[in-house]
Amino acid sequence: MTAHPHLPSADIDEKFESLHWQELNKAHLTASDIAPVMERIRSHVSIISTQVGTSYEGRSIERFSLGDGPLALLAWTQMHGDEATATASVLDWLQILLTSAPVGLPTDWRSRVTLHIIPMLNPDGAERRTRVNGQGIDMNRDAKALQSPEGRILHQQVAELSPDIAFNLHDQNPYYTTGMSANPATIAFLAPAYHKDKHVDGPRLRAKQLIAAMNETLQYYIPDCIGRYDDTYSFRSFGDNIAGSGASTILIESGAAHNDPNRQVARKMNVIALQTALESLLTQQFEQYSLADYYRIPDNRENGLCDIKIEHIGMGDREAFQADVSVTVDRKTQCSQIGAIGDLRTLYGFTTINGKGMYLTQGKGFAVNAAITLDDNAYLNFLKDGVTYFIDNGHQLTIETRYPVQVVGEDKPNSPILPGDPAFFVIQDSAGPVAAVLDGHWMSLR
Repeated sequence: MTAHPHLPSADIDEKFESLHWQELNKAHLTASDIAPVMERIRSHVSIISTQVGTSYEGRSIERFSLGDGPLALLAWTQMHGDEATATASVLDWLQILLTSAPVGLPTDWRSRVTLHIIPMLNPDGAERRTRVNGQGIDMNRDAKALQSPEGRILHQQVAELSPDIAFNLHDQNPYYTTGMSANPATIAFLAPAYHKDKHVDGPRLRAKQLIAAMNETLQYYIPDCIGRYDDTYSFRSFGDNIAGSGASTILIESGAAHNDPNRQVARKMNVIALQTALESLLTQQFEQYSLADYYRIPDNRENGLCDIKIEHIGMGDREAFQADVSVTVDRKTQCSQIGAIGDLRTLYGFTTINGKGMYLTQGKGFAVNAAITLDDNAYLNFLKDGVTYFIDNGHQLTIETRYPVQVVGEDKPNSPILPGDPAFFVIQDSAGPVAAVLDGHWMSLR
């Protein structure tokens, strides 16, 4: 993408292409993944590196600080261990700031602001790719009890640093949309409430103004793919409690984009958003935005998307009917399932198929009674014959195909396809199978 020359983020957009950490283009990040990058940043003369504590299982938790000005910004990532997008983003941002100050910043910016960044708050959860920490605690619900060492570290950092601005950086599931549209919410913002009545004091107003500024910039890059998270007060959550401490607290959720399995679009948008906020703060440009600008951002709508949606497909064993069918894929296991069946007109698919004139069936099984090697061509022929699973008690099936294969120990009962079932099925018309869905992967058979 080429930045618009009038955008405050234009220079950082250009720098991102050459200065981001290419080795962090992964679906997930652990402490060992980021260790080489952390070492390179740590060695920079302008960086102050501080070990702020250790995780429940003894892994180091580190804070990088840059600048020595009175305005304090604190950002933390991977509070949930399986939400790694912004970890790459903040390391990219530091690399860009250390290599060459972007054009939009005042020349004395380091004497006006101090950036504090904790790139991975939950390394134990990151190691297992789980939301929770090594104790099994969701630390974002630990702001009051402080039962987790990682939660106590964040609490202590807020008390010690007294940040003016706090960036709480997360990932959201890929199925959020912007309002009722079909657009994925690639980025979602929230200025969390600090009271159940959702009061807007000075710091929260500033957070909403900064979000409005970031939204305006990001709209150039990802138009209509930015949502506004629900601000229901969460008594136990860190963002809400930190907002109550007087910090202008901003939640940024990284979401999905089309054809972007590693969320690199959201990764880059985080960098541009953070830089826009910094520039806007130091130039006071955020003051031109109003509450109306914040609330103009569409709602971040949950469960508005699925991976595959098949519309108006014929179904039913006892009585034929037409329905929509959705398929969702678990990003961790890569296993898929039938999400919902029925009238799904308010649900959109990353891939949408018109099923009119066709019929969906779970397919039939093939009993493996002799040694068989299942390569791509052999599998394709089985699928064209309506076979979607193999009954292999004697372990005589050798799988050499690149496509997912369903192997069972006994034949399946002739039962209806239901939500929660594995997404292996055949779509056919009067002439036979047209396509197969194999664990959420679409495969044309004609």
